[in-house]
Amino acid sequence: MFFSGKSDKDLRKQAENLLASAEKVLRYRGDLFDEAERERFDAAVADLRSAAKETPLDAEALKARADVLNAVLQELGGTIFPQKKIPEWVELIVVAAILAGGIRAFFIQPFKIPTNSMFPTYNGMTTEICNGEESVLSRWAERIFRSASFYEIKSPASGEVLIPLRRDAGTRALTLLPPEKEMTAGSVISPGKDIYRLYVGGNAVPVPVPRDFSLNSVLLKTFFPETEKENTPETFRWRNVFKNGQITILPDGTPALRTGKTVRAGENLLNFKVLGGDMVLVNRAKYHFFEPERGDPFVFRTHRIPGLNNVELYYIKRLAGVPGDVLRVDNGKLLLNGVPADSAEAFVKNNTPLSAENYYGYFPTSGAPSIHSWQLTRDFRVPEGFFYALGDNSSNSYDSRGWGGVPAEDVVGSALFILYPFSSRWGLAE
Repeated sequence: MFFSGKSDKDLRKQAENLLASAEKVLRYRGDLFDEAERERFDAAVADLRSAAKETPLDAEALKARADVLNAVLQELGGTIFPQKKIPEWVELIVVAAILAGGIRAFFIQPFKIPTNSMFPTYNGMTTEICNGEESVLSRWAERIFRSASFYEIKSPASGEVLIPLRRDAGTRALTLLPPEKEMTAGSVISPGKDIYRLYVGGNAVPVPVPRDFSLNSVLLKTFFPETEKENTPETFRWRNVFKNGQITILPDGTPALRTGKTVRAGENLLNFKVLGGDMVLVNRAKYHFFEPERGDPFVFRTHRIPGLNNVELYYIKRLAGVPGDVLRVDNGKLLLNGVPADSAEAFVKNNTPLSAENYYGYFPTSGAPSIHSWQLTRDFRVPEGFFYALGDNSSNSYDSRGWGGVPAEDVVGSALFILYPFSSRWGLAE
């Protein structure tokens, strides 16, 4: 006997399962049946379906007809019947992967914000200084809801904390020394780390942080907290620190900024947390039906942008200009075709500006000029086939002002929803 159930409900359910298996066999192998096999198959299916509908149920007749269909399926089912757990699971996973890939390719794709060029609209990795009083429970909550990672860097010696510097090759102005790349650089799971260095008592103290995270804001908040009152972009605050600070020379000849802060061996040199960047859902379907519009937060591929060395990455910026638009930055305002841009809230806030909300206005250039730069020191007309991209965080954004335009064919989609972390920005994208 094929069936093992005792109640009518059990028997009808098992009959339904066997009939479903028959339908699957027919879909996968029906074209291989000859005329006689198809007749036997159809008759066995019809007999079992009829017996399963009878009221009251004749259990013995149902079981007998189930045995007949089971025998037919054993003969004609090939690898489809009897069902095998591992192949069934593999098929389920493959179908799910195909569906997910289709959705990702044509409709919605998750995108992790890599940098803070769009801050405060979207966050890359940001930081907060810890007071050392966080409980284990609060840390776990921060990890879950804010994607937080905690860092406590102990000092190996006692003495004043020094921050190594370098001189800009062009201007000879002092700037912070950039990090070194970890030699065991990243993987699909981990993007690798950057290594910053501080000095205490003649000892170099390595500070490993996630790749693409800037330790500069941590140093500013930890050693020069008074600059927070200035309510200006971070780059401006560092300029004031360099202007008013004291410079010393390390034994290897490297200039270093004296912080005026001393620590003892074993004490926390730095104590901070890094909050993960926003995970944004990107609407890939929108631009199949509508043209990109000014003010859209749009995602694009970078592999055809010469100013970015043709590297295959995905960026998110604000679409500031479409082909034919004339752009210029005048006294901190972004002018679009001669009038202040107002097609997005970020344009309006930067043009005001609203420094209390971290909108400090627009800058006409981004980084050192190059042959690829589309600077806005004067009127610039966006050429056909390209879009002009700007970051909302204009003082800390490398965008079309530095590397040129975004080819229209490389636009992926527009930001739709901030999925994670669960912050005040969670919800529909601005």
